Amino acid sequence: MWQAQDVVTSPPVPAPVPLRDVAWFFILAFAVSWLAWLPTVLDSTGAMDLPDALGILGMIGPFGPFVAALVMVRRGGAKGSVKALLLRGWTFDFDRRWLVPTLLLAPAMAGVTVGVMALTDQRIHWEYGLGAAAIAPMALFILVMNAAPEEYGWRGFALGPMMDRLGTLGASLVLGALWGLWHLPLHFIEGTVQENIPIYQFILQQMVLAVFYTWLFVHTRGAVSVAILFHTVANMVGAAVPYWVTDGGRWTGFAVQATFALAIVLWWRPWRGSRSAGQRPGLGDPGAAQQRLSKP
Repeated sequence: MWQAQDVVTSPPVPAPVPLRDVAWFFILAFAVSWLAWLPTVLDSTGAMDLPDALGILGMIGPFGPFVAALVMVRRGGAKGSVKALLLRGWTFDFDRRWLVPTLLLAPAMAGVTVGVMALTDQRIHWEYGLGAAAIAPMALFILVMNAAPEEYGWRGFALGPMMDRLGTLGASLVLGALWGLWHLPLHFIEGTVQENIPIYQFILQQMVLAVFYTWLFVHTRGAVSVAILFHTVANMVGAAVPYWVTDGGRWTGFAVQATFALAIVLWWRPWRGSRSAGQRPGLGDPGAAQQRLSKP
């Protein structure tokens, strides 16, 4: 029913984003975020005793991909290209059925993980989970301060041109690895989720998760809004269901996610080369972005 062939392919797409622009995007994204997180890393590791007020800089960290995307789009795009990119974070002009996996895929995988852990006598440390009263405010915080600024960069700018060069699956895995590596400083900051997870495990997880993002991206005509929603829901599920606290829980969760991803890839068959009409909207031609945003 939801097949890649159904994705509209008639609107024209802008010229490919140069590879150097993609490289510069990652350099800028990493630089902005890592510099923002550096004071907290130094303080958490005991390398330097810094004033607590400097920790506020850490809140800027997630905006690295967003800043990098705006810089590169403005530098290489036509007039109005920045606006076109921003609009992609608000549009819901796609087959609304794709909101079902956007909102329910992460909870479903968490539910299966909990079930498998129960069957294998693994304990979930629920005391580390998010309380019910904190769910709504935390969801809003993640949406505004984490999911949106990240996804305008990862999926809004980088994914399309990476798909042009690496293919759908290849781009997903490479972007996922870079996305995981971008979180590196958080592994050295006290109180973060990443502090509890080995670096290689986290990168592997992001590579698998990136497959889901690309699947949704292609079938929603490049809607950044869908990536933002999926990112928010996935982070909220992780906060509410802390299976990641134990090594066994992390590997169980990874196995469940990898199984879901494999099932999607086998059904989707991205190696056939199907592309979305909105694969590169807003990067160099705002007119093409507006055509993508219009109904077919």
